Amino acid sequence: MIISLTSIPPRFHLIGPTLHSLVRQHAPADRVLLHIPHRYRRFPDWDGTLPEVPDGVEIVRCAEDYGPATKVLAAAKAHAGQDVEILFCDDDRIYAPTLTRDFMAARADQPDACIAAMGNEADFFFDSRQIRDLQPRAVKRRWQRDTWFLARWLWWRARRKLTGHNLGRPARRIFARGGYVDMFMGFGGAMVRPDFFDDVAFDIPDICWTVDDIWLSGMLARRNIPIWVPANLREPANTDAFRVDALYAFAVEGAGRPKAGRHCYDLLRERYGIWP
Repeated sequence: MIISLTSIPPRFHLIGPTLHSLVRQHAPADRVLLHIPHRYRRFPDWDGTLPEVPDGVEIVRCAEDYGPATKVLAAAKAHAGQDVEILFCDDDRIYAPTLTRDFMAARADQPDACIAAMGNEADFFFDSRQIRDLQPRAVKRRWQRDTWFLARWLWWRARRKLTGHNLGRPARRIFARGGYVDMFMGFGGAMVRPDFFDDVAFDIPDICWTVDDIWLSGMLARRNIPIWVPANLREPANTDAFRVDALYAFAVEGAGRPKAGRHCYDLLRERYGIWP
């Protein structure tokens, strides 16, 4: 297994906690790869200074900047034709030490699916009314009924008021039942093999590169590769990098996050007939 991610220059000094969480897995990955493009479209004035990384993390320079999708597409391109699992993550989360073990356990039950810790149906964001043949569907746990989470959240909130520290916020187990979803949410981690993405996936249209989860999920859907979310995986906690030059606050060609998402969804639906 390869763990793959990317980052951006303004966050380089903040990605240490994420990288440490990935190299401290109970079932260590064969490699942890941090993909850094030679040039960034968002940061043309970057001076080329690379981040410091802990032992066990390899910096891999890549010619193409695919935006946030670099975290998986760079690895998929470099390992094309190889039988290898690519577990890709975000650079602003702290991942549980059981991440790799949990994903490989899910792979044993779902050999041909993308495995994702988090995901949604298309109609969560858009007006899809697709009748889904793939069953069962993943079922989310209502946070109001998650007594484990509520008890720990109340304790955390009381401690924060007393100490002023914001550390140790409890992580929710979002999904009560494992199942299929339309779209993965990459911040939780997702696992694919290189051949899941063909050449079309690398030709990301303008605007769509800012909403990589939608684009990449659409690339899987058009090839009939399902997305499976296991039950009871915990949502990873944010790091201080979360709000630094975040794409949710970024606009390209006048399109902010919601507009870009809608544009990408409509484009995928029109071109490939997915998520009708």
